[in-house]
Amino acid sequence: MCFNNVLRRVGALALLASLLAACGGGGGSIPAPAPTLPNVLSVTVDTGPIGSGYNVNRLYATVKICQPGSSTQCGTIDHVLVDTGSSGLRLLSSAISAITPPLSLSRVNGGTGLPLLNCVQFVDNTFAWGPVVTADIVLSGKRAASVPIQVIGDPAFNSLTTASPSPCSGNAMTTATEVGANGILGVGLFKVDCGSSCASSVNNGSYFTCTNASCTATTGATARITTPAQQVTNPVPLFATDNNGVLIDLPRALTATSSLAGSLIFGINTQSNNQLSSIASTATVLTATPLDGYITTSMTLPNSPALSLTSSFIDSGSNGFYFYSNSPAIQPCSGTSASFYCPALLTLQATLFGATGATNKGVSFSIGNASAMFGDSTQAVLPNLAGPTGTSANASSFDWGLPFFYGRRVFFGIEGMTPSGMSTSGPFYAF
Repeated sequence: MCFNNVLRRVGALALLASLLAACGGGGGSIPAPAPTLPNVLSVTVDTGPIGSGYNVNRLYATVKICQPGSSTQCGTIDHVLVDTGSSGLRLLSSAISAITPPLSLSRVNGGTGLPLLNCVQFVDNTFAWGPVVTADIVLSGKRAASVPIQVIGDPAFNSLTTASPSPCSGNAMTTATEVGANGILGVGLFKVDCGSSCASSVNNGSYFTCTNASCTATTGATARITTPAQQVTNPVPLFATDNNGVLIDLPRALTATSSLAGSLIFGINTQSNNQLSSIASTATVLTATPLDGYITTSMTLPNSPALSLTSSFIDSGSNGFYFYSNSPAIQPCSGTSASFYCPALLTLQATLFGATGATNKGVSFSIGNASAMFGDSTQAVLPNLAGPTGTSANASSFDWGLPFFYGRRVFFGIEGMTPSGMSTSGPFYAF
């Protein structure tokens, strides 16, 4: 098996996404329960799109896109990764091209009469690159109109790497095999991709135009300031109702299994199925930092000094618990699993603190031997998967990935929005 562990940065929010690159195998969707209300989108954890290799702890949904304003010129794309660590929809060009009859989505003008282009850079020397276009996004019974989305791997722009200088470096990710999904649905804490940082800085590292439409000119790409209205945008705040946040509801998984099904529920305290009071006996609201969505994780690992990880976050787009270990009992695996930990099964305790420090919540979680877990490629749900991030010199982060969600109802309050009955505005987490 092959494993490719990468750190993705979208705007100011850092998130760790482990993309398990294709080494054969294949997935396919499992039957999902029909939504009972218009604000419920069925989600599944399985081994991923057919032919994409072995993917674990990846939360997938089916997304519908339409020509803006049309109810008939539409198509659906399955196995889109549900990612609470980013904002906005990013779809593979190949997945959009497979829609019949084909859609013709208008490109966003970069301000020079040329298309606006978006780069998402990965620390493993790969990147996602493509134009920003507008589409209506339909998620169950909810619709967001004329939303900027990114098209990954559009062949009209595949000559980028011949440009000099190039805004992206390394190897382009253009297929479901390389991404581990047919796209990424960012429904996190923030309304747009990179907000004010991209609107105030030319060299924001995310948005560009080129001197010609296909970026083949030797002068390469030109960085662009982008208004929030031009940036790849979280569709949830654009819904007419149920638009102040999301709730992910997944069943408990105590041991490895082949698949599970759950729900992505839109809105907080707007319907009977998204009330914070549903977990009132144990729920804690943790405010997040307004620019990065960070909280603090405090924990003491076996036979080690205490850790205070101030750049922590909760992220459905990551496939494990990712943190720096200062414990001899928690060491990385060897060989192809070196991006993960391989301890004997351990149950650990941590405390999560909100950005103001006013609220905190204790969390119990278990980690185990990743090499042993990967021995059965039919098992897509691995509740004890964990891996390292950072070193002793820069360790400040705990990425609470998808295993954190198993058996929990986890709420994400969107920035600047205050749910009914609450005094706290987003960004916040609650569980």
